[in-house]
This record gives sequence, structure tokens and C-alpha cells, in this order.
Amino acid sequence: MISESQNKIEKSAIKKAIMDFYHEGHVRSDPELYKKILHDDWKFFLFDENEQLRIVDKEEYLSWYNPEKVNENLTWNTNFYYIDITGNNSAVKLKIECEEVCYIDYFNLMKINEKWWIVHKLSHKVR
Repeated sequence: MISESQNKIEKSAIKKAIMDFYHEGHVRSDPELYKKILHDDWKFFLFDENEQLRIVDKEEYLSWYNPEKVNENLTWNTNFYYIDITGNNSAVKLKIECEEVCYIDYFNLMKINEKWWIVHKLSHKVR
């Protein structure tokens, strides 16, 4: 177990990494930002429009984003529900939204070589 003060430090590091790279990746539609937080073996689990389980790898996910097509009129907000840490593992629940979409995301993160990486993502589309 880590101390309460170390836990606060790690939670801040996780939150900063998510805001700097995941949140800003959405804001800028920039795959280069996602590369800084999504582990190479990262997987995204979701239900598609037909309620079928779909598993997306990092390469496919990055192909969805293009900074040249970003809508700069959108205001993105990310709200954290919780960050839970045990050793070098963490679970995070957050809501990310703009005027067009809203998602509840669940992340599993691992601290590898002193850096927090998202290794899995589950997502529920609210709108």
C-alpha cells in the first residue's frame, strides 16, 4: 500500500496525464496526443449501434482522429468520478462531453517506467 500523500500525488499524475493527452486529444482531434497515454497493447471495448461487442485496437482508434478536421467550436469537458489506485494499477471513471456527444469512460491504467498508461477502455455513449 502507498501512503495517503503518495496516493494524492499519483492521483494528480493520472488526472494530469488524462487531461493533457486524452482530453486534449479530443479537443484537438490529434492522434499524436493519444500516443502519449495509450499503451501500445491498449484495447477499447464498446457496444456498437447494434449492441454488439466491439473491440478496437490502438491503430484503429487513432485513425478516427484528424487535427485538420477538428471542430474548434466545440467545448469539451472532462469530469472525474473516481480514481482508485492499488500499487501500479489504477481504475478511473470519468465523463467526457461536448455539445455533440457525451461518454462515460472507464479506464484501467498501469504505471510502467514511472509513467501512467491507459491499457484498457470501456465506454458508454450517453448521447
